[in-house]
This record gives sequence, C-alpha cells and structure tokens, in this order.
Amino acid sequence: MKSAEDALRALRGEGEKEGRFSSRAYRAGKEVVVEAECSDVVALRATLNAYLRYLQAIEGVKDGGQE
Repeated sequence: MKSAEDALRALRGEGEKEGRFSSRAYRAGKEVVVEAECSDVVALRATLNAYLRYLQAIEGVKDGGQE
C-alpha cells in the first residue's frame, strides 16, 4: 500500500479541471485508480498518456531504474 500512497502523492495536483478535461486519481486498496472525463478523444488520449508516463516514471524510481 505504500507504493500506492507514494504514487498518489506524486500525482497530486495533476487531477484538476481544465477547459477540455477533468481527472482525478485515488487509491482503492493496493491500486491507484485514475478517472478522466474529456470533451473529446484528443483530450482523453493526452490525459491518459500523461498519467501513464507519470506512473511509469514512479515505477522506474521505485524499482531503482531496473527493467
């Protein structure tokens, strides 16, 4: 659960309402859940790609950059 808490702390501030999207991240047990509402597919793709990049970076740091 510590990893989920660390991820949420790192993502804090990313889930805000902008003109074309609204998103939030929260913990459900040991998992991090990301919800996004977007006005169009382009905004949805950009929002999800951003969250995925953040989470991949967090995983890389957690694992010490090992693959």
